[in-house]
Order: sequence, then C-alpha cells, then structure tokens
Amino acid sequence: MLDTTYIEKITGLSGTTVESVIEGLIKFVQLELRAGNEVKIVDFGVFYPKELGERQARNPRTGESIIAKPRTKPRIRFFDSFEKGIQDIPAAPPTPPTPPTLTAPASVPPPVPATVSNRIWHIVKDGVAIPISESELKWQITPDTLVWTEGQDGWKSASEVPKLKYLFS
Repeated sequence: MLDTTYIEKITGLSGTTVESVIEGLIKFVQLELRAGNEVKIVDFGVFYPKELGERQARNPRTGESIIAKPRTKPRIRFFDSFEKGIQDIPAAPPTPPTPPTLTAPASVPPPVPATVSNRIWHIVKDGVAIPISESELKWQITPDTLVWTEGQDGWKSASEVPKLKYLFS
C-alpha cells in the first residue's frame, strides 16, 4: 500500500481521501488503456497501451515451445521535465531572501509583535506546500501566499488569516 503521509501533509487532505483519489486515478488509467487510449499527466508522463500479438514463447517450467496469446501491456513514458527533476541534485538548500535594510538607526531594533511563536505553518511556494516556522514567515510570504489554516478553513491567502495580519501592517 502507498504511504500517503507526504501527500496528506502537502495537500491537507485526509488519508482516506488521498487513497480514494489515487485509487480513482489507477482505475481511470486502466479503463483508458483497456479502450486503447493514452493518458497524459502534465509534468509527469503518458501512459499508453502496447499491443503484443500472438507470438512464439517458451513455458518456463517445462521449456516447451508454446504460442502466447495476444495481450495489451501497459507502458509509461516519462516527460523530460519529470526525469530531469529526479536527476538534478541541488548543491545546497535555497537560502532565504535577505531582509530589507532598516532605515531606523541601528540602536533601535525593529518592532516584533508579542504574538510571534515557533508555530509551524504550511505555505504554498513555487506550487509546492512547504512547512515553515512563524519566525521565518515575514521573509517568505506575501499577502496573497496560500497558507494552511487549522479546522474548517483550509487554504487561505495569508492576508485573510487573523493570526498573521501583523506581518502585513
């Protein structure tokens, strides 16, 4: 069985929902291949059926020569972008942007709200959900950045999250 923990964390979906979606995808691909169609998944690859005709084969147990029945074999061709993504190994993790230069005298520290915590938030950056501590949020998000909120709220723009409003004032 597939470990859905990572998918649950980055999407905020429950384990049962993730499993249902994956099962649905698998059944859809099977139906399309059975019908002789290709299934393309953007930035991933294309599933396609390969027809194997009747052919000469050998029974592995007895070594006897037999005629194998025709059948459809599933194949997948990965897109170059996907293959490149698993080959490239980043030299070092990306460094966070440098904070802006303060215009106030160096002796006056910038104001820090009393509500800053070490809470971990999940934000969407470059299309991927990543965990980030609240103390680093100021340099990583804009008011439009999607942030995962607890409870029924789900994904919201950072400016809509009451606990983060202090970052944009």
